[in-house]
Amino acid sequence: MAQRDGSGTGGQAAGEGLEPGEREQLVYGLETRFADHLEAAASAVREAERELAEAREQLAAAVRAEGARRYQSDPLVFMRASMKEEVDGLERKTTPKKLRAAYRFLLDRAAELAAGEVQGYRSDREAAEHERTRGVEASRAAEQRAVANLEAAQAMQERVRAAERSARDGLAAMVAKIEEAV
Repeated sequence: MAQRDGSGTGGQAAGEGLEPGEREQLVYGLETRFADHLEAAASAVREAERELAEAREQLAAAVRAEGARRYQSDPLVFMRASMKEEVDGLERKTTPKKLRAAYRFLLDRAAELAAGEVQGYRSDREAAEHERTRGVEASRAAEQRAVANLEAAQAMQERVRAAERSARDGLAAMVAKIEEAV
């Protein structure tokens, strides 16, 4: 026991140097401890790169869609104006037969206008939601978030590699110190 704790005579006790194959075992142990962490860091970087590629594809698609979109006039503007004219025209009718026919026509147009208003509202809501989630600005923001996530993942991966390098440096210093003492 005196030889193991260094209290033996003559400096370094026998058996305290590196045994044959011990260096390889230490390196293997280090690599085993870091393998999962290095793989997790690499996987996080790959995932962030994939997300960035998807965000860039979505942005390109949004830009193309915006460029291809044509101006579309609102037919409801004209329908609203014609409704006022129909009501004015109804007031000018003189016979009950003409009044009833004009009213049926007015009723049909008013129902079409109402349906158009509902559909227009729904279309506007869908367009606003699409712009909020998939529009050019939303796609640019998603790309910026993906770039930030990629940078964070790469920084984390570098910190994991730095931790492994520190462990390797510590192993090298320990081995050098032990071999120097023997």
